[in-house]
Amino acid sequence: MKQVHLICLVIITSVTACTQSPEEQLAHLNGYWEIANVTTPDGETKTFSLSQNIDFFDIQDHQKGIRKKVQPDINGHFTTSQSSENIDIEFTEGMLILAYTTAFDTWKETVIKASKEQLVLLNENGNTYTYRRYEPILLSE
Repeated sequence: MKQVHLICLVIITSVTACTQSPEEQLAHLNGYWEIANVTTPDGETKTFSLSQNIDFFDIQDHQKGIRKKVQPDINGHFTTSQSSENIDIEFTEGMLILAYTTAFDTWKETVIKASKEQLVLLNENGNTYTYRRYEPILLSE
């Protein structure tokens, strides 16, 4: 079963790598991203119409950065958690890899797609996370 997932990963990344370079993907990574759906290796998809937590990516100098969970409020501001994940940027075999480090764990995600509107990440367990660019809902006076 793991071989099937690995073959799918290679096919997906090969097709995607032909259309978007890792440098192009990295240029779109910074900012606020809201989870849209998660697809498991067996094809099951869970869709999120609205998310309470937003992922904030801040990559500096194309080498390192952080990812933080933030919560938007009704005034267009964010409440941030005290914890963050350090990110080392890796360019491996034509792919953009995000290598995360916290005090408790390390893991990697492969960027499948990163555009102005959409971010797709594949984790080491074969789960695909699709994000949409966060747009605040502002209440008018």
